[in-house]
Amino acid sequence: MEGRLMDNAFSPAWSSTTEVTNATSATAAVVLPKDRDGVLLTNTSVTARVHVMLTNYESEATVPTGTAPTTSNGVPVQPGGQVRIYVGSGNKVLRTIATAADGVLLITPGTGI
Repeated sequence: MEGRLMDNAFSPAWSSTTEVTNATSATAAVVLPKDRDGVLLTNTSVTARVHVMLTNYESEATVPTGTAPTTSNGVPVQPGGQVRIYVGSGNKVLRTIATAADGVLLITPGTGI
């Protein structure tokens, strides 16, 4: 069992963190590496809850703007919180929205959860 846990440990893609300023309107799409199946989300705000939405797409020729999250349908990241999410491999983009324009969301792709 212990070896199995190690197989799933999160391994970040070093030097690939994207910083998105928290805003009360949906932000532009952040393209995630297609060869990474996990993402670590860190909310630096002490007041704003951030919601994220993942969009998969087929063709690399046209990267979509992604589905815009709302503060009621996106996956929440609490103020000062950090979550790891399995996103699968392939083409994908991530968009965010926050309950206040405070802090940033750090988006770190990687492998494992």
